Amino acid sequence: MLQWEVYEYARYERGALWYAIAILSGLGLLVYAILTSNFLFALIIVMFSLALYLSIITEPAKIRFALTEDGLEIGRIRYPYREIKSFWLIYDPPEVKNLYFDFRSPLRPRLTIDLADANPVQVRLALLTRVHEDLTQAEEPLTEIIGRLFKI
Repeated sequence: MLQWEVYEYARYERGALWYAIAILSGLGLLVYAILTSNFLFALIIVMFSLALYLSIITEPAKIRFALTEDGLEIGRIRYPYREIKSFWLIYDPPEVKNLYFDFRSPLRPRLTIDLADANPVQVRLALLTRVHEDLTQAEEPLTEIIGRLFKI
């Protein structure tokens, strides 16, 4: 029905000040964790730093996203419509142009798809006959606002 290309994850422009603050914050938290003998927290800081570093040095791949007759296709992954509880759109260009999916399984996290240049009206109309639209979701999720604010 509809398809477009999306990046695997958001890529942010970060300046020298951002890197300086990130490194100092990470080192400060690591020193605090060691001084308080909280080695699990230290491990979490190291793992987060490593994941952030890998996302910075790696260019996100472009993958195909498609709304088909049977479900969603994201690259090689398929989600049948019966597994999706609801969807909603937050469209506030240029910052936010996202399509969200909530799954029936509590173990599966929310899925966020960048609309890129896709027409949000066409996307909504294509999904309305197959998935429930959650009209109570009028704002971008807090975790995504924080991620965009801190460029992580």
